[in-house]
Amino acid sequence: MDTFIEQIVQQKKTALDYLLIGGCWLLAVVLTVICWLFVPPFALFVLCGSGFVAWWLSTARNKEYEYCVTNGDVDIDLITAKRARKRVVSVAGRKIETLLPYDTAKSTAGYQRVVVAAPSLREAGLWSFTYHSKKNGHTLVVFQPEQRVLSALYQGLPKLVQMDTRRAMEALHISIE
Repeated sequence: MDTFIEQIVQQKKTALDYLLIGGCWLLAVVLTVICWLFVPPFALFVLCGSGFVAWWLSTARNKEYEYCVTNGDVDIDLITAKRARKRVVSVAGRKIETLLPYDTAKSTAGYQRVVVAAPSLREAGLWSFTYHSKKNGHTLVVFQPEQRVLSALYQGLPKLVQMDTRRAMEALHISIE
């Protein structure tokens, strides 16, 4: 029987995100006031245009990650402002080399590509998996799966990787269904 599990995780905004959002709106107000003072007939057009651009840029900071596990294969998409979707990772479960809890102390220097598909790196319950692709090289993916996503992904792993993952799950008292 085919299995399909999906989960959506919203990325947390940083101080830089809030600074950029506030800067966009401040710039829109300043442009409108300057236009109102020097060229009043165009002030309404500038207000509408700058307001739209500020809204567009502000909502572009709303990001979500969607994890889809289909028969042990995983796809991770980045959804920006619920209007654009981009595939970030797509890998067959049999190509995954490790699936372990994410260790913040572990260096990411040995990887050609690091994908952080989690709300933030300070969250609890982060997991990581590694794989090798011809296009991107050795890749590390950090994500925050629910238990059902983790179980579905576990089913598609090679047997040796399943053994390592099972030990890690047992150490965290997570059962595999």
